[in-house]
Amino acid sequence: MHGQGRRRGARQVIGWAGLAGVALLAVGCDGAAEVDAGADDAGLPDAGPSCTEAIWDPAGGTLTRWPEPSLLVEDATTETGLRIRFDEADYPMLVGQLRGYRQVFTEDLAELDGFGINAEAFFTFGRAFDVDALPTAEPTAERTAGLGLVIVSPGPPRLHPVLVESTDDGRTLLLAPMSPLPAKAEVAAFVTDRLAPMAGGCLAASPAVRTDLEAPDARARAALDALTSLGVVASTDELVAFVAFPTQSIEEDTIAVAADITARPAPTFVTPPTCAPDGDTMIRCDSSFISQDYRDEDGVFRRAVGQVVEPVTSYEVPVTFWLPVGATAPYPTILFGHGLGGDRNQARRLAQFAAPQGWATVSAPALSHGEHPTHLDPDGATLSVVLEFFAIGDINERALHATRLREHFRQTSWDRLQLTRLLQSAPDVDGDGAPDVDPDALSYLGVSLGGLMGPEVLAATDAYSAGVLVVPGGRVSTIMYASSLFGALVDLLRPRTATAGDVRRFFPILQTVLDAGDPASYGAHGLQDRFASAPRVPSVLLGVVLDDEVVPNVANYALGRAYGVPIVAPLLREEPGFEVVTGPLTGNFDEGRATGGLLQFDYVRDGEMVVRATHDNVGDSDVGADAWFDFLRSHLDDGLARVRDPYAATSFPRP
Repeated sequence: MHGQGRRRGARQVIGWAGLAGVALLAVGCDGAAEVDAGADDAGLPDAGPSCTEAIWDPAGGTLTRWPEPSLLVEDATTETGLRIRFDEADYPMLVGQLRGYRQVFTEDLAELDGFGINAEAFFTFGRAFDVDALPTAEPTAERTAGLGLVIVSPGPPRLHPVLVESTDDGRTLLLAPMSPLPAKAEVAAFVTDRLAPMAGGCLAASPAVRTDLEAPDARARAALDALTSLGVVASTDELVAFVAFPTQSIEEDTIAVAADITARPAPTFVTPPTCAPDGDTMIRCDSSFISQDYRDEDGVFRRAVGQVVEPVTSYEVPVTFWLPVGATAPYPTILFGHGLGGDRNQARRLAQFAAPQGWATVSAPALSHGEHPTHLDPDGATLSVVLEFFAIGDINERALHATRLREHFRQTSWDRLQLTRLLQSAPDVDGDGAPDVDPDALSYLGVSLGGLMGPEVLAATDAYSAGVLVVPGGRVSTIMYASSLFGALVDLLRPRTATAGDVRRFFPILQTVLDAGDPASYGAHGLQDRFASAPRVPSVLLGVVLDDEVVPNVANYALGRAYGVPIVAPLLREEPGFEVVTGPLTGNFDEGRATGGLLQFDYVRDGEMVVRATHDNVGDSDVGADAWFDFLRSHLDDGLARVRDPYAATSFPRP
């Protein structure tokens, strides 16, 4: 679906109390959170009496297209030889609106060596389109679509399908890549006059766009040649909006950090674990390990091209194991990734399912969560954790520290890579002199935030032969604007002079900053195109709840498309970009050696009742547990994971 107000998952029932109160904590004392109640497109000029035109103007003082390649400068210290530089003097209109978001442009973008691989491109026009009539999804890979993305290099030029949305009452078109673009690539976004029927019958390039097309630089020339060779246009006269841009480097930092972690001795317990029975089926053991922190003092990781990675500091991370009673050690072990606002103790519920089946469970807190040493207020409320993790601050000073948010994802993954090294050392957890962890039988299971953080871990190491990602997501910025958890907060923190359209156009820029830590960026390397340092392909299962109220479906499916997995029946709702297969499914990746699939959930049992599946109840529901553990058990027993219909397997009484 496309068009403003037509995106699935954008209007959800919020499950977090007190959001407005938290927003007041994040704004300044002068009432800066007051919002403009005017129209979505307030402040945009009408194109006049003739054709619909893109209003891009290099001297216009604001950003009406994205990416904007004029922001690039040469920099030999980066992977691409480029860096983004935002000069406030060139964008006086935009700077006047930014307030505490100014540093996203002046500081966070300056950490990047190119544009996003998941971020939307956008073009703003002088008049509205009939957005319901615009092509979207797979049809945009056709040369006659009239809009889209073209990958110029590496490889032969090819069209890349996009999901189309709009803002500014239909005057801005946003093009989201359906799956991640290649990193360090040459790409172009475009709109042609084929869309004239959707633009009032007349659609043409503005004088500024025409001037830009008549004197292209080498990058733009290559993209224009690609569009011509593909038959998208016969000549540049058919283009009404166009921008050619390079994508940023993505995985090099994580690969370098993972190499440093591998080269170091495996972490050990700081003190011998303290163990005690936890119910009848498991023993809980608590300890900690020393994790290397690779971020600079301001919380941002920096590495020049070719630079050998060195930790900046280290800290002590608590870790908890739940060992099964009555099983034979060493145990197959599940590393659990907890949800937003949770901590390692959230793994106890998983352990209650896992221990009776002979699995050990282990968990450690994410950055800014629980007893992690980076958490500023361990006794604070859940919503204060949300603000801290998402680096949301004072709207008058620094409303959002985007690169710090990116590093909360990456450094947590790097913590877990170090914990993985501890697990690979087959540690004796309970002190009986024998190993308790089977390093050849490691799996990952993450829920919500833990599901988002799983893809980087699963891509950067091949220690885990199976991974289950429950209500996960990709393209993190969509969670912030499309989820009811953040939607109300975003609106409350909108600068007084900014329209809803201004806010919506901000998120492609934010996503550009986040992409090097985004789950979808690493999902693309989960089941195919593996890193050379971690070649073994794991089996991966994703579980999605229809109309998820926290991680919206647009984010769930962004990650699913990044992995390239099919939806395994039952098909509860069609989604673009997915093959649908009937289970049981096995061996559909890596020449039959790995399995990947996505399951949709709409109902679960609550005691004797059948209720709607939600973000919070699907993880430990009967149908959910059947899906996760059948997947893991089949992998452990047969060496090849299976995805089956959990509703049929549990004889679920569908309403």
